[in-house]
Amino acid sequence: MSNSGKLVHYDDPGVEPPISNEEKLINDIISLIHRVQWHNFSMHRHGFRGTHVKTQGVVKGELTILPDLPDELAQGLCSPANQKLNGGRRDLVLRYANEPSFLQDDRTPGPRGCGLKIFGVTGDFLDPMGEKTQTQDMTFNNAPILELTDLPTTVEIFQIRERNFRTPEKISKEVKKRDDAELQMAPTQLPNHHFLGYTMYSQSAYRWGPYVAKYALFPTGKLQEELSKRNQISDHSDPEQHSMWLREYFQQHDATYDLRVQLCENLSEQPVEKCSKQWDEAKFPFKTVAQLVFPRGQDSFDSARRTFWEDKMKLNIWYGLRDHQPLGSVNRLRKRLYQESQKFRSELNNTEAVYVDSIDQIP
Repeated sequence: MSNSGKLVHYDDPGVEPPISNEEKLINDIISLIHRVQWHNFSMHRHGFRGTHVKTQGVVKGELTILPDLPDELAQGLCSPANQKLNGGRRDLVLRYANEPSFLQDDRTPGPRGCGLKIFGVTGDFLDPMGEKTQTQDMTFNNAPILELTDLPTTVEIFQIRERNFRTPEKISKEVKKRDDAELQMAPTQLPNHHFLGYTMYSQSAYRWGPYVAKYALFPTGKLQEELSKRNQISDHSDPEQHSMWLREYFQQHDATYDLRVQLCENLSEQPVEKCSKQWDEAKFPFKTVAQLVFPRGQDSFDSARRTFWEDKMKLNIWYGLRDHQPLGSVNRLRKRLYQESQKFRSELNNTEAVYVDSIDQIP
């Protein structure tokens, strides 16, 4: 039964309120991220992203859109047109990574993330290259909220991270002095276990056709659930444990996920601008729109595949369908930040980034 009558529309004035000094704040953050990238280059003589620096694995797979979705879910990527094309099946590629801006020891708890590129999508695209590549990009982290909250908070936190880049143990000492210390320290309390047991969240909001939504990847394999309980990282684990576990897993097992959507019904309880406010999953449940399978028998840490993604491939949440336009100031930041970060990385490494329009381009 359709639920569309009580859903918030993306053009509701309360979805994206004006933000004071937005352009200056975005410029400040880009400058900070460039300094972080330079710190990494000066230490490793290689240009990295501004965040999610440490690749843990890259895997290829397939997405299948569920048939007969209700109208409010059958939007964009999951529209009838995309469901009918090739039986709703799409190639995709996913990168697992640690979130921090430096090459973090895996024994240190913290946010984990993944980036996803889906191929063969049809519709009206946001980016001029969309019509050519026919791809939809998505990003996820293993926490439902983004503790950075908004642009002013993001500036303040990245100032702390940048000035303490070479002495990261000082970051937590500064953060703990803040009024929002509990919120900012929350990522250090995230479970540190096998990647394949994490639920991965979009954290920020996006259009879902005429509506507003967050989305997430829920692991569905029984073994994946077991790994989150039995494969816990300790002080005795290897500093590279995550990539080792992923590589071992994909040699022998498939990984499966549900792509689920959480639609916005009440902006006071489900704000778009305040990314640190969790949308209640019991009151506003996630609903499955597609299933993902990453088959066994692939090397998730293959050097050619890993370096192709790190040094050549473009991924940006603004590369995709207009029906999935990113919403809120944090996502408007990402539009420019991802472009500038990628450009600076290419300059440092003397590499040319490419728009990938086929999974066959990826080693």
